[in-house]
Amino acid sequence: MELLAAAASPYVSKVVMAAHHAGVEIDVVNVDATNGDPRLDKANPLAKIPCLVLEDGTGLFDSRVITRHLDRVGNGKLFPTAQPHLAERYEALCDGLNDVTVGGIYEMRFRPEDKVHQPWLDRLWDKANRALTAIADDLPETGANLNIGGIALAASLGYLDLRYAGKWEDAHPAVRKWQQGFATDHADLAALLPSA
Repeated sequence: MELLAAAASPYVSKVVMAAHHAGVEIDVVNVDATNGDPRLDKANPLAKIPCLVLEDGTGLFDSRVITRHLDRVGNGKLFPTAQPHLAERYEALCDGLNDVTVGGIYEMRFRPEDKVHQPWLDRLWDKANRALTAIADDLPETGANLNIGGIALAASLGYLDLRYAGKWEDAHPAVRKWQQGFATDHADLAALLPSA
């Protein structure tokens, strides 16, 4: 299987860590989703990453569909058999955090400076803070029972470190401590966090 990807994406990082944790080998191929790539256009009509291309050429997207597939073909460690909805909810919360943080970067990167809408950026950051507060109230396990919820959170926090370093950590010390524990407990996965 081939994963069409971009190294900075928290969604891609989540999928790559999930594949590793599930014991599924994938080939990661970085593509330019912003300016277009024929391989991505063919595999996903929305031209969004990540996109997992199966052996028969079928493209799977979005990241939640891909993680479910990896769980089915892998070792079954991503979604617990008892109360899988809790892991799914956590993954959705972290994907929502990604939506607002990536959206903020796009607002600043793709608009002329005089057209950046600061009230919108403020609204997005309010959502990110609320998500981080909710996460702090119910942090997932990082040990032997690690599932997609913890993997999704690690990817989201890795993206925050990449794009918003110094902006979130002081307000959410419990989340930062969890992140440090994840890096210690799962150094192999922490090596797969978003990167420039």
